Amino acid sequence: MFTIHAIDGEVDFMEETLSSVEASLKSRILQRKRERNNLIPFNQLPLEIASNILWLSISDPWKRKITYSFLQRLGAISSVCSSWRALVEGSPRFWSTIEFRAPQPTILTQLEKSKSSPLEIKCFSDGAYHCAPTVGRGVGVPQLRLIESHTHRIRSLILSMPTTNGIISLLDKPAPMLEELRLTFVHCMFVEPLELFCGQAGRLKDVALENLPVRWDSKALVGLRSLSIKGLACSSTKVQALRLLEANPDLEKLDLEDLVVMEGFGDDDVPSAGGERIRVVMRKMRELRLFSLPFDLVRVVLGAIAIPSIRTFNLKCLFRGQPASRLLGPNIKHLVPPLLNRSRGTELAEIKFGKASLGLSIHLPRHKTPPIEIQLSNTETPTAGFEWLAENLFSSQNGLPTVGSGGAEAEGKEGMFQVSLGFGENFDMEVGSFVPILHRLSTVRVKTLTIDSACRGERLIKYLGKKKEGLQWPLPHLMSLTVAGYAYNTMASDLLTALQRRKSAAPSEETAAPQSAVHLPAPLEILDIGGLRGLDNKTQKALADCISKSGTFTRPSRQQRTYWDGNGEGWEDLDDDNGYDEDIYNTYGPLAMVSPYVW
Repeated sequence: MFTIHAIDGEVDFMEETLSSVEASLKSRILQRKRERNNLIPFNQLPLEIASNILWLSISDPWKRKITYSFLQRLGAISSVCSSWRALVEGSPRFWSTIEFRAPQPTILTQLEKSKSSPLEIKCFSDGAYHCAPTVGRGVGVPQLRLIESHTHRIRSLILSMPTTNGIISLLDKPAPMLEELRLTFVHCMFVEPLELFCGQAGRLKDVALENLPVRWDSKALVGLRSLSIKGLACSSTKVQALRLLEANPDLEKLDLEDLVVMEGFGDDDVPSAGGERIRVVMRKMRELRLFSLPFDLVRVVLGAIAIPSIRTFNLKCLFRGQPASRLLGPNIKHLVPPLLNRSRGTELAEIKFGKASLGLSIHLPRHKTPPIEIQLSNTETPTAGFEWLAENLFSSQNGLPTVGSGGAEAEGKEGMFQVSLGFGENFDMEVGSFVPILHRLSTVRVKTLTIDSACRGERLIKYLGKKKEGLQWPLPHLMSLTVAGYAYNTMASDLLTALQRRKSAAPSEETAAPQSAVHLPAPLEILDIGGLRGLDNKTQKALADCISKSGTFTRPSRQQRTYWDGNGEGWEDLDDDNGYDEDIYNTYGPLAMVSPYVW
């Protein structure tokens, strides 16, 4: 007979046995899991190789567009298993990437665990990098103080902050291991140019500075691979600018943007041998960008370097009312061969004239942006700048492809080199300045022409409708014409007359063009008169008849007039039946009614 005491003893014994068996099984399961993990190929790798794989999986976030911070990625791989966590804890380089959005105690822990490993410092306040969310205005100065004593082992310093507070003392210390320096500030709190790192940064290769004045002849800016300086007053002299170029013959990328030179920048004498300065040959240069720079600085840079080949060339020069001849000429003629070499295979060049500006863009197939862009702004005579460009880039011998340069077979092929020509921004047509421009372009295929209404292009329209000496017509290969902006309908009569004349002289669409047709105007395929206002349907139909049967005609946009007559009639009159024109619909089909009124 069982008693309560005996039953309780038996239960306790079974519970103890169960606990012992459970603990034994758990230990056995854990052991077997470790044995299984050891059989995984990754865990059989040497520790150094495994560490490299894990490191590469979380590094370089700005290339892979990872949306979370380095510490979050580090925590993710540390939580996979104990062996990975031990590997991370025992490798100093996993703790060498410092992000300023981390708390200060975390940064101190990272500095301690990183030991003597090279540091990568990152602080982004503008959200430019996906790996580091925006930080507040107060973040930066305390963190800079924490790393100030570790300047000697910083390998990469990338800071984007509102002000330069706290950065001076850091930049005033030697950085012998520094390889990458990218500093961006919204406000600069001092004016005196800096001697970076006391001139002791012998490994520095990539530099990008924005709103941070530095000495251009700094010993730290020597032997660079890439250099970018943006957005500040250039207090350096011409001699210092030349020394910067001479100290970096292996530059692969040079980017100067929004710099303002001090008065008398180009007045100082430069020592030379035999009266002519020897140019710095930059054989590795691939990308040259001089954007929104005064012509004094552009002239110094372009005149001091020689580039055998170039991949990207972007120039925007501000002349401040000076003639373009002060920059263009023999001093930079040495840049023409590499630009022409880069332009091989081009199919399109865009040329845009303004009242005091000239822009040239050369496009290549399978390139989203043109590799060559030249813009001359605030120049006294933009046509003079075009004369130089045309003489060197559109010459019939060594320039861009001309009509007939590809042989008879290439004449009929798609993708032949063509030019898109535009006049806008109040370009002065009254003095006939467009005539030498069209004459220069007579040897290339100008297939697209855009006329902004603000330049009052009546004279140009009349010029297109008259045959010149011999059998030559202006722009004989023109296939697309656009009148943009807001033009008066008085231009319509000149446009209609010119297009009718060109159509009557063009070869018939049904028959093959004779050999002599190379001097005749091509049939117009696209006509966009969106800039003309107040045209009646009769005039629009007449203009639509001037294009080929398979062409596209864009009607003027229906917009409110710029004046109000006080009688409630300030809007253009729509046709009856909700604005539909029965004759237009029947003649040109349903596309005539589709916004923006394409026939």
